[in-house]
Amino acid sequence: RLLDLGGGAGTNAIAFCQVYPNITATVFDLPATLPVTEKTVKEAGFESRIALRAGNFNQDELGGPYDIVLMSDILHYQTFETNQALVKKVYGHLTSGGRLVIKDRFLDEAGTGPAWTTAFAVHILVNTQRGACFKTADAMHWMTKAGFGSLEELEKTAVVQGVKG
Repeated sequence: RLLDLGGGAGTNAIAFCQVYPNITATVFDLPATLPVTEKTVKEAGFESRIALRAGNFNQDELGGPYDIVLMSDILHYQTFETNQALVKKVYGHLTSGGRLVIKDRFLDEAGTGPAWTTAFAVHILVNTQRGACFKTADAMHWMTKAGFGSLEELEKTAVVQGVKG
């Protein structure tokens, strides 16, 4: 069972279902987003394998338990503290041995690259109330504080993973 947290139109959940025939997924997003998600999922033919769950992931129950939670491009809209609390919340909704995969635009350790991420960081600073770009080390810190083990950077400045012990 996959939870695509803040999954938008459901394209990540659809991609997982296309590759893994035994997976079921839940796309969790704001109620206003889910009509688009529903349309996309139906057009892809996965309405029997992809469920939709409406809510605010910082406030509402996430369901589960899940074997994997994907957080893709949602962290940069929130504060360090809010993200830390969300990662801890996700930990509680995973099965033992479950994985949290975070995909975002992470800054390098110096905070000066990659170039696309630094440009995006300026965009986020100007266009959000609390958003910021974070470092890979920040995501790993949140995971460690939540209790995740076996932390791994799967793709430099883009994807990190933690396993629930």
